[in-house]
Amino acid sequence: MTITPRLAPLALLIGFASPSAFASFDFVCSPTWAIAGDRLLGCSNLPFLSPGNDSRANLQLLLADAGRLRLPETLKSTSGYEDGYAQVPFTLEMLDPANAEAAASESSGEGEESNAENTEAEQKDPRKENLTLALEQVGVQLEENGLAEHYFAEGEGNRCRTNDLDSTQAFVDQLAGTEALSAAERKALADARVNLMTICGEGDPQPEDVLPAAGALTSPVAQAFGAYLTGADAFYRGDFAGAGQQFAGLASSDQPWLKETALYMQARVALNQAQQDAFDEYGIPDLAKIDRNAMTSAESGLKAYLQAYPEGLYRASARGLLRKVYWLLDDLRKFAAEYAWQFAQDEDSDQRNMSGRALIEELDVKLLPALKPDDVQDPTLLAVMDLIRLRKPGSDLSPTITLEQLQAQKQRFASQPGLHDYLVASWHFYRGGDAAKALAALPAADNQAPMSLLVFSQETLRGLALEATGKPDAARELWQQLLARQPSALQRGQLELALALNLSRNGKVAEIFAADSPIRTAPIREIVLRNLASADLLRQQAKDSAAPAAERDNALFTLLYKELLFSDYAHFRQDLALLPNPAPKVEEGDTWAVGRFAWAGQSAPGEYACPPLAKVAERLEENDGDGLALNCLGDFVRTNGLDGFSLNSQPPADELGGSTTDFPGQPWSRLVGYQRTIDDPHASADEMAYALFRAVNCFAPAGYNTCDGQDIDKAQRKQWFQDLKKDYPGNPWAQKLKYYW
Repeated sequence: MTITPRLAPLALLIGFASPSAFASFDFVCSPTWAIAGDRLLGCSNLPFLSPGNDSRANLQLLLADAGRLRLPETLKSTSGYEDGYAQVPFTLEMLDPANAEAAASESSGEGEESNAENTEAEQKDPRKENLTLALEQVGVQLEENGLAEHYFAEGEGNRCRTNDLDSTQAFVDQLAGTEALSAAERKALADARVNLMTICGEGDPQPEDVLPAAGALTSPVAQAFGAYLTGADAFYRGDFAGAGQQFAGLASSDQPWLKETALYMQARVALNQAQQDAFDEYGIPDLAKIDRNAMTSAESGLKAYLQAYPEGLYRASARGLLRKVYWLLDDLRKFAAEYAWQFAQDEDSDQRNMSGRALIEELDVKLLPALKPDDVQDPTLLAVMDLIRLRKPGSDLSPTITLEQLQAQKQRFASQPGLHDYLVASWHFYRGGDAAKALAALPAADNQAPMSLLVFSQETLRGLALEATGKPDAARELWQQLLARQPSALQRGQLELALALNLSRNGKVAEIFAADSPIRTAPIREIVLRNLASADLLRQQAKDSAAPAAERDNALFTLLYKELLFSDYAHFRQDLALLPNPAPKVEEGDTWAVGRFAWAGQSAPGEYACPPLAKVAERLEENDGDGLALNCLGDFVRTNGLDGFSLNSQPPADELGGSTTDFPGQPWSRLVGYQRTIDDPHASADEMAYALFRAVNCFAPAGYNTCDGQDIDKAQRKQWFQDLKKDYPGNPWAQKLKYYW
């Protein structure tokens, strides 16, 4: 069996984000404001157990709920990556406390100072300083930059990764603490260990002799340390037979550190022997080339070490290497069991050889793509797999699960029966299409129960099922009750979204903005205002001094835009009075600046002469076919970059903002305006020429329409061009136009 490149070039079990049928890897993320989803939306995770969540998000939620993983108290999007996020939905990156701290530091202006401190810390590696001091104590004086450490890419399975400052420090510390060594022997051994750091494996210069000179080690304990160095030298050079012989000879050493380390290294020797010819130049293993006998010896050796030294120096590494053994043996059951063991440890446990998040990434890359439910006994991992299989068939590469298969897992959920019941209810809702059965499968609500992940997931599913069975009032009451139960920040974010979806779909948009509304999340309110609010509600929020300034500006911009572009010119002129005086300056890149509506028109040479926007609206109110006003409204849209603006359309029906809008009318486009002028026999020559000029330029330079969604035949565009050139040859707009597209 050859592992495909999609499983990533990792020889050690160090994970990283990777494309997967089970998770998501997006270079740019934006939120999807919905809850009842069974399609994978890796950029829009929710704080309940959902098939639509990235599998890594579901696993993090389960581990955090069990106290095995920490989530940040407040989620923040990382600068330059996500756009438009609040607390919920969230990306995987937002779940990482380190990213939340970095985002908070950047927003507080601490980033540059922190970066400077980090750079200085990198220049002064405390490990080098500590090792230098330890070496001086045993008589070794180093030249400047005398410690050479090789660096490897994260996850690269090179055996030389452990030939580093830390392992050298451990060896030197043992020399310093061993009284039976003479000063000369300590120095000779320490010198040799420092020189050993230059051994780096295939493809690099190999110093011929880094070991102590013959006769330099006279005492038995010094010779034992020398034998260890001989074994390490052979190991790092790839002479596994020689290394194994040396380490085996130390099995009965009187020196405790040598005895323990040699036992651990024997297992590593067997592991490296087993995989010696299995990895290609990219670090991808061919399992057919694994020496299974040597790999079985490695497993036995690692287990022997863990049994002999359950609290040993290398216990975390040995457990980590067991995962590698089972990966390369393609033993998925044991592989999954090792992850379950790791996830059962506390986040700060020294039993783990990597962080919980790194383990999750590794599992997602190395195990989930090949894992089958029958390979898993751990209820946490099994729940993550079941949620994957509850996704909509065809939405990704995930296999599905039948109700009978899910029910047959009940015994494996004996320690978490409520989790199994929840999965069964989820099956009825997502795959069975029977919300009533989902409700029946859920336990009775307990309003006094703490809002654990399972309880919150149960109540979320209950609310979604009530919505689906045509009981929006009951669902709304549930969302409100849950909001009153002191939910976490993430739970509250989801509940606000659920309540906003309910209210907006049931003709109660105004309640979202009532003074006592629990919906305070700014993006939620913004989406509703922009897509669903009536003119009266927008006007109300634009005037509401208690509302945040950004919300007032958002409401006013939306009101003025829709009145103007939906052809309610009379109200537009009236509501222009709501603009601050003087109007705010329009900053570059601020598309939503309300100051745009203080447009003063155009009068510079080479421009189409236009009056101020208020006058344009007045002319259109008097005559909605006014050629000059239509052309000028087109120029307002064009010069402000409002072609195809987001307010011209709504989100999908299953997302917030996708229900029936309370704002009447349809958006105007400037090509429609040009066409109306072109078809108007009463339009002036200048109005007609400019309309033809701009209509043709809607397709410049690529030949597709950037003014609206109309598909105009090229023959028609050619006709406009010819009409302009033939009928208005002296007009400057005719002279300026050179091509049609």
